[in-house]
Amino acid sequence: MTWVLVADASRARIFNTAGSKEPLVEVKSMLHGESRLKVSELVSDQPGRQSGSNPSGSHGVAEKSAIKEQERDTFARELSDLLALGREQDHFRKLYLVAPSQMLGALHKHLNKNVKAALQGEFDLQLVKASNEDIRNHLPEYL
Repeated sequence: MTWVLVADASRARIFNTAGSKEPLVEVKSMLHGESRLKVSELVSDQPGRQSGSNPSGSHGVAEKSAIKEQERDTFARELSDLLALGREQDHFRKLYLVAPSQMLGALHKHLNKNVKAALQGEFDLQLVKASNEDIRNHLPEYL
């Protein structure tokens, strides 16, 4: 059995396929709502800080980037844990990852050795909203 994880920073879909030319069947989808929130919804004023201390009322670009990166990392860890469980329970023997490069990097930080051993390929693509058929067309013919 082969699993294909298609993900971005806020959504993920797991597909399986039983044969090399078989279509993908979606077996699980996940949403990480925190990654979809605005930075202002993820953080509150720090203790002792006046909300008017920043004239624009917004957070700095570096802070926004760090907060979004932290949420992406949290979601990548959750997905990696799910993949580890799937591998332990022998739900798949081969794995393909399809995600934008930043998400691929976050996933790699958390994949355990058993999941990494099953990894057959990865694709730097944003396909989480694509149809099953479109996703399948971006993968090798023989999975």
